[in-house]
Amino acid sequence: MLVEEKIKITDLHFLDRLERDVIVLGWEERRKPRQRLMTQKGIQIALALPTGTILHERDILYMDDQCYITVEAAKEDVIVIYPKDMEEGAVIAYEIGNRHLPLSVGKGNIITPQNPQIEEFLRKGWIRHQLRKESFEPTRKGHSHA
Repeated sequence: MLVEEKIKITDLHFLDRLERDVIVLGWEERRKPRQRLMTQKGIQIALALPTGTILHERDILYMDDQCYITVEAAKEDVIVIYPKDMEEGAVIAYEIGNRHLPLSVGKGNIITPQNPQIEEFLRKGWIRHQLRKESFEPTRKGHSHA
């Protein structure tokens, strides 16, 4: 099965009548517009999405009169960091960015995929953090060196 675009649906209640299948993808996989994947029910699909397409949780990739295939964000190993103030938050964001790692800024926290160097930096600086397993969606602002 070839998927060339995401399906837009305005009435999500329509989906209640259909069988649901899922593709579970990590944050990096959700940024690859061209790849071969397998759903949880064993259906093989090939993505040929427009360049720059980013898949998000609950995006619908396929639908017919019996079923639909949707994206689910995988639970991944992340570090949730709790800076004590803006200054500490800025230093943490700088250290993460200096290593070209993605981050997500929330209310009172910074999240980044687990990384031994960042964990060591946080431990040495006595910066409050915890390791968790949750879906990760990086902040999309910033620049690229490409």
